[in-house]
Amino acid sequence: MLRFNLRTLRWGDASEVWQRLPVEVEPFVFGGLEYVVDNGTVALSLTVSRVDQRLTLHGSFATVIRGPCTRCLGEAGLELEVTGDEYVLHGDSVGDPDDDELYVSGHVVELDRWVRDLIGGALPATILCREDCRGLCPRCGADLNVVGDDHHHDQE
Repeated sequence: MLRFNLRTLRWGDASEVWQRLPVEVEPFVFGGLEYVVDNGTVALSLTVSRVDQRLTLHGSFATVIRGPCTRCLGEAGLELEVTGDEYVLHGDSVGDPDDDELYVSGHVVELDRWVRDLIGGALPATILCREDCRGLCPRCGADLNVVGDDHHHDQE
């Protein structure tokens, strides 16, 4: 699912409704390297609260991001618990209408963009294969996690 129409919510007498939505997440570039979400989809728990014409969207999900380690370029996996909020007034995100970061327009939520940006905001500065990753040798490019402490180069 890429988009969700807020008008499809069944409020009844409630001031809050909840939906669980599968959201497709395309591979994305972070720090010049490409990462993917496991299975290409997250299960977004969306809670929508309303007061008059104002809506508060609260999203949360858990996922695993996979891609290269930023130190050694080996395979890295990072578990994330992600949450975020979006505020809506009269069917549109609250903020500057010319802002590209608004996720709701005409009661339609751009779920794929919102989820991708929530993931981006939850990522650490570096994605590592393991906490003590030693990286690559700056001289020959050998993986220092594999070659070990005996790796050295003769002085020229």
